[in-house]
Amino acid sequence: MLMIEIDSREEPSGIPRLLAERFHAPVRVRSLPVGDYVLGDMGVERKTSLDLVRSIADGRAFDQARRLSGAFPRAALVVEGLFPPPACDGREESYFGALAQLSWSFGLRIFPTRFALDTAILLQRFAESELDRCAATAVRVDDKRWRKPRHATDRRLFLLQGFFGVGPERARNLLRAFGSLRSVFCAPPEAWQEVPGVGAKLARQMHDLLTDEKGDGEAA
Repeated sequence: MLMIEIDSREEPSGIPRLLAERFHAPVRVRSLPVGDYVLGDMGVERKTSLDLVRSIADGRAFDQARRLSGAFPRAALVVEGLFPPPACDGREESYFGALAQLSWSFGLRIFPTRFALDTAILLQRFAESELDRCAATAVRVDDKRWRKPRHATDRRLFLLQGFFGVGPERARNLLRAFGSLRSVFCAPPEAWQEVPGVGAKLARQMHDLLTDEKGDGEAA
């Protein structure tokens, strides 16, 4: 199952507990640099309807949308509560105008939910869809693995997949966690194990390959 990474500030919402206990989803709660939930290549920001109104007024919503869309290929905003919220207080036209800007200018998919359970259900569906997409992508990457990737990010992912056992999803997780190939290669095995999908065995294999000075084809 796909690991759902959750920002620690979301714990009071009860959603992490719902995902883990009611839907038996694998979750990892930690401090996230961007977004509230990470599901594969998808980043999700969750706001109550009241917080969204306030963040639109002070500009936080647009800065967060810019960072979210810049960090993930797919970005979503979940608005939990009454839609539109009573806090609009007659300014619904401005509220929907801001939502339109968040969608069109930053590419956010916007999903209204009523309460925490709705949000947990939606996130679980996101995780299932993302897992299906990753599986399909892995097949396509394998079919084309000898084609030289054009985009810089694709080339970095291509190189990381040179490690035995590192597929498309693990490569993306490593690159997202460390930011660059240099940081990945220079990190200790203990740090690699903090990345979703990378266990002690794979970290040891990666370390052995990077520190092997003779190579398999050379005599001892």
